[in-house]
Amino acid sequence: MHHDLVVEGKIVNPGSGVVHTVQIGIDGAFITELKKQGLIGERNIEVRGCLIFPGFIDLHAHLREDSSEKWSYKEDFRSGSAAAIHGGITTIADMPNTPQPAINAARLRAKKELAQSKSEVEIFFYGAVTESNTEELAGMSKEAIGYKIFLADGPLYIRQEVLPEALRAVEAASNSKPKPIVVHCEDQELIENRREELEKNKDVRAGAELHSWLRPAQAELSAVRSVLSCASGIRNSVNIAHISVYDSLLLIRRSGSGSGRGKAKIYCEVTPHHLFFNTDDLNIKKGFLKTNPPLRSESNRRQLLDAFKRGEIDFLVTDHAPHTIEEKTLGLMDAPAGVPNLDTFGSFVAWLIYSCGVSPELISRVCSYNPAKFLGLRDRGIVEVGKRANLTILEHRSVKVRSEQLSTKCGWSPFEGYEFPGTVRYTIVNGEPFIATSDAP
Repeated sequence: MHHDLVVEGKIVNPGSGVVHTVQIGIDGAFITELKKQGLIGERNIEVRGCLIFPGFIDLHAHLREDSSEKWSYKEDFRSGSAAAIHGGITTIADMPNTPQPAINAARLRAKKELAQSKSEVEIFFYGAVTESNTEELAGMSKEAIGYKIFLADGPLYIRQEVLPEALRAVEAASNSKPKPIVVHCEDQELIENRREELEKNKDVRAGAELHSWLRPAQAELSAVRSVLSCASGIRNSVNIAHISVYDSLLLIRRSGSGSGRGKAKIYCEVTPHHLFFNTDDLNIKKGFLKTNPPLRSESNRRQLLDAFKRGEIDFLVTDHAPHTIEEKTLGLMDAPAGVPNLDTFGSFVAWLIYSCGVSPELISRVCSYNPAKFLGLRDRGIVEVGKRANLTILEHRSVKVRSEQLSTKCGWSPFEGYEFPGTVRYTIVNGEPFIATSDAP
């Protein structure tokens, strides 16, 4: 039998670690055969020196585009999908907080149509839960991969006292097939108290420390406690977004929640920037490293990284949030929060493996298998016959991040100038191979 494509190399599946060299037979968009040798393909990719992962799935990204086109100068579905391929990401779940936020089924359908006309990777969409759209949630269920709740800032913010009602509304809306929920955990009241204190005493903090002071660790911990308390009785899986405080993990662990910690349905994710940078870096790069939640101390960063290595964090996500260089050059308090991470995701994963000692099998789990399971995508997340032919092929080769090689429309990276010990050689999406790096041999 001749296959459309045969890929040969070392597969890294969750639960099995790195196996010996295997051939993957691909026909159309699906894996049709796995064999040690003997497969024949119309096209062949031989990458014996690389690691072949199930296609990476980013369950938290902000691609910026909607029908208004107001933020498409930052990123759109075409440039965002190109950046994803560059970083080894084959599936994206896009957040709802665009100029026309995804608060009803019509807006979700409009975003889907835009993405389908532009994107090389498959993009799914979260619907927003607000204090005024609970009647819309049932109608959104067919269109949304899940729901997003913001406990701080912005027009989609809901008060913590409304959280129990919001969670019950999502549970009722998703009915027979509970949809997952992602929650941005910061206590808005604590943040507002700090802002009021700042107005009374403008010398309370100075420099880059100010942003972290305005959004303290206590704000995250307070919101996490609320989620753990309110979500215990619902059937939906809940993911606590972008953990920045190590003590948040302790709270989750004590609750007995998570994919590897019993039957409860509370999960958590971490970003590259919270595992790599600290407040000292924020002092140097200022607005370019402004994120919500903010960067924390070096000791906290190390604790987060150690917890990640122990498998205590369920997902590694980009929280890709592109803004222009001009916007990020503004003063720390005026620059928008967020950094672009899609282009560099694969190289960051290589840093975790080759510089930090993270096992490739753990990467396969947190970047592929766990996200697929959380989102209910049963056709991907593992390399096996019958699954979609989505593969991320990682090469152990030193690369330096350069802006001219990025695909994101915003044109910069927080990792620019850093050298990583690996890069994505190929990203295969539904059986179609893309050379992910412009300098690939």
